[in-house]
Amino acid sequence: MMRPLFLAAALAWTIAASLPATARDGLATTMRAVLYEEDLSNPKGNRADGKIIWRVEPTTDAAAPSGDVTIRGDIEVPSRNLRMTLSIRRNFDPTLPATHTMQIDVAPDFAAGKIKQVMGLLMKVNEQAKGAPIAALTVRIDDSHFLIGLSAVPQDASNNSLLIRSRAWMDIPILYAMQRRAILAVEKDGDVLPLFNTVFGH
Repeated sequence: MMRPLFLAAALAWTIAASLPATARDGLATTMRAVLYEEDLSNPKGNRADGKIIWRVEPTTDAAAPSGDVTIRGDIEVPSRNLRMTLSIRRNFDPTLPATHTMQIDVAPDFAAGKIKQVMGLLMKVNEQAKGAPIAALTVRIDDSHFLIGLSAVPQDASNNSLLIRSRAWMDIPILYAMQRRAILAVEKDGDVLPLFNTVFGH
């Protein structure tokens, strides 16, 4: 019980201490993003199309080696007024039992209202496939900020790296404050794969 609580506290400190970084020029790729929302009046749920713009930024962590990069994904789903940023980086804090962290920042005025929790991270081969879960712990900082710490247990880390580098889509399950469920699916294939190989190839 103490280990998850410690990780939660450490992740909360990490997101509070993070600083914005300047994007590197000329390294941005636009791909698809899809928001699937539960709807009690529609058994199939609702689908809203959007986009994600992937790029890399220099990592701002003072403990990171020179040249280390953070993957950033800027998501926009216009019909739901959703704007979200994903920041994926290696972890260099020895007190934090995670190989990597994913920071999720949600802009205000999301049409669905407040988010109660991000329920994890799954990888899948295509948009319609069933996702395979990543071994990780998610911490809710507040309604707009969440952090996912990827397990540093060696077998988990190996499996996580393989899934993240080999699967073309990422699912982020979400629970709204109104108790409705949703899944945000984002594409990370093609030109984006070298970015993930760089960050997860260590």
